[in-house]
Amino acid sequence: MPRRLFLSHPARLKPPEPAIDVDEPEEPITEAERASLAWRTATVVGVVLAITISVFIVIYAASGFLLIFAGILFAVFLDALTTALERVLPVHRAIRLTLVCLVTAAAFAAFLGSVGTVAVGQTPDLLATLEEELRELQRMVREFGAVDENGNEPAADENDSDGGWSDWLPDPAGLFGQVRVAFEMTFGVLGNMAVVVVLGVFIAAQPPLYRDGLVKLVSPRSRRRFGQVLDEIGTTLRFWLIGQFVTMTIIGLVVWGALAAVGLPGAILLGLTAGILNFVPIIGPILAGIPIVLVAMAQDWWIVFYAVGVYLFIQFLEGNILTPLIQRRAVNLPPALIIGAIVIMGLLFGLPGIILATPFAAVVMVAVKRLYIEDVLNDWG
Repeated sequence: MPRRLFLSHPARLKPPEPAIDVDEPEEPITEAERASLAWRTATVVGVVLAITISVFIVIYAASGFLLIFAGILFAVFLDALTTALERVLPVHRAIRLTLVCLVTAAAFAAFLGSVGTVAVGQTPDLLATLEEELRELQRMVREFGAVDENGNEPAADENDSDGGWSDWLPDPAGLFGQVRVAFEMTFGVLGNMAVVVVLGVFIAAQPPLYRDGLVKLVSPRSRRRFGQVLDEIGTTLRFWLIGQFVTMTIIGLVVWGALAAVGLPGAILLGLTAGILNFVPIIGPILAGIPIVLVAMAQDWWIVFYAVGVYLFIQFLEGNILTPLIQRRAVNLPPALIIGAIVIMGLLFGLPGIILATPFAAVVMVAVKRLYIEDVLNDWG
């Protein structure tokens, strides 16, 4: 009987697995890995520190931040006029900027001396009319809620002095008392305006100085791209600001003329209010329509329909003709983004934040599109 070979068994053909030494020490960390870990740690700490400083600035230096941004907007406005003047007056930039400042100051003084004086004279009567109409609305709401569905008077609630929907309406005395308080703060507003004007003039005098200073804050390989983004932001603000100024002027004149044609009291002041409030898109025109309708309610019923028709015509003119025609070279901001920016800036900075929310959103949109979507995500679509 032949012998079976020991190596012929299948189980014997599998080589033994090497033993694992559990006590084998790990490889030491190299200097490159230590440097990479230190760099990542420093980056995280720097980001956290930057966010903390930003939050601190937003909370404790909000007014200064808004004044600087408003000064930049005014500088963009002066720079646009100065650059446009070069086509007809090819002289040194300082001379052109001086002429622009003088003409702007003269136009503002003429405005205050003519339209502004009449508007201030109409303010007391207009406030009295609005206060009277609000009281009449409160009275009508109380009478409307004085009976229930069965014709019975509802039981009075001790904790509810008015006991009706009129509580949702503002107190006329308190509302317009706040307006009077706002007029008493004129000197504070004039001080802020002086800061904005001085800051804007200094920036408009030497735009490359401040632009190149911001560019030098980034790494050398990113300076060219960052400079291009800053130039695009400046162009966007320029066309948006000039377009908005033209739109405000046209709307103010149209409202003034339409209301003065039917003899509505305070037509100049209502037109001025409509033009100024149009600086805040979407919300501003709605707020401008409220006093127009309230003043028309103090007149005849057909004037109310006329005022509503004027308001709707203004909205159609702005949304379908003026804004697409004038703002075609500015950034296209979606309405939801504008409302969100107004809400956030209003919560953070109050009324000045609401006024500057739209241009600030335009700056953020351009920066996010160029520096994040295109450069970081590499999406050039």
